[in-house]
Amino acid sequence: MESYKRVNQLWEDLIQDYDFFVNYKEKFIENFRSCSKKDAPKILGVQGLSTLIKKLYLVLFSFQKDPREDLFNLAYRLNKYEIDLKKILTKCTLLMVRDYIDHVTQTKGDITKIKRLLELIEIYLGIVEDARTKYIGELKKELKKQEKLVAEGERDIIIGFLRKLLDQKKAEIEFIKYYKQVPAVCKSRLIEVGETSFRANICNLSIFSLDEEVYVKHPRLPRTVAVRIQEIDHTQDIAEFEVIGFVDLPQERRKYVRVQPDENIPVTIKKEKLEITGQIADISVGGIGVYVKDYSGLGIGDVVALSFLLPSGKIETNGIIRHITPHENLFRVGIEYRLDFKMEEIVSDYVMERQFEILRELKGVDL
Repeated sequence: MESYKRVNQLWEDLIQDYDFFVNYKEKFIENFRSCSKKDAPKILGVQGLSTLIKKLYLVLFSFQKDPREDLFNLAYRLNKYEIDLKKILTKCTLLMVRDYIDHVTQTKGDITKIKRLLELIEIYLGIVEDARTKYIGELKKELKKQEKLVAEGERDIIIGFLRKLLDQKKAEIEFIKYYKQVPAVCKSRLIEVGETSFRANICNLSIFSLDEEVYVKHPRLPRTVAVRIQEIDHTQDIAEFEVIGFVDLPQERRKYVRVQPDENIPVTIKKEKLEITGQIADISVGGIGVYVKDYSGLGIGDVVALSFLLPSGKIETNGIIRHITPHENLFRVGIEYRLDFKMEEIVSDYVMERQFEILRELKGVDL
């Protein structure tokens, strides 16, 4: 937060035009109302809003008391009403600066005072932004607390369910791991259930890794359960899993089977004069994920032209960007497309063949 010494120095220059600031209060109130029509909550009412603006103006331009703490507290409280004070204050202070320029010009005053007012407003906006940052930070902390409580409640439900399965000697469950976008299902049996974790026999431990997130399904569970592998005993084919909570898997919502290539397949993305080269991250007959180093110039909803070569032929089609997400030191651009019959057959053949390859990897045998 800017020091009061600097604020006071600016005030000393601006107080020479004290009459302007005294007389400007009503116009500031009018401008603030106009700028806040969409943002001001109805809960304040006309009278409440007027009181708020008058208080704000006195804090900013009475030139009597250190305004920093009062401005910070006022801005912080307004966040609770979902008022973006920085946005409103920026608009109405710009109008004020315009009128102050006219005043200085008409009175043949010192034009450097215009710079002083701009600097003072910048300091005030910085304080308002600091208050918003604090408020958002506290909201995030509260949200994390709520999420933790929800997760703990879900965990208790899941652990209780697993204990009942074990007690009823119906300990069979299924693990799902997505290996190169292909779901690998592993039938398993519960051995022991603790407070927040459980142990189970699982097949093909070679495809599982420590600290990896995998998923549990059971006909009587309302949703898929996410668990994290804590320990693996390869001698007995047993692993211990920490329960995370219920999840909605994006893979389960997809219309089409998606696979991850084993080789690097270059893709060209074109948008008007822009051309970006990347490589296929994953592919289906309904869309493609492309890894790129830089996505500047691309945005969600953009229509782009795609071209890439698969073993059975070349694909050239248009698509719509649906997602752009960070991935390690790259970005994954998710693009939805509709293929004609010939190109759909090319992609479908590739996806099917790649599925068989991945299944062979999972089974560790030649089919």
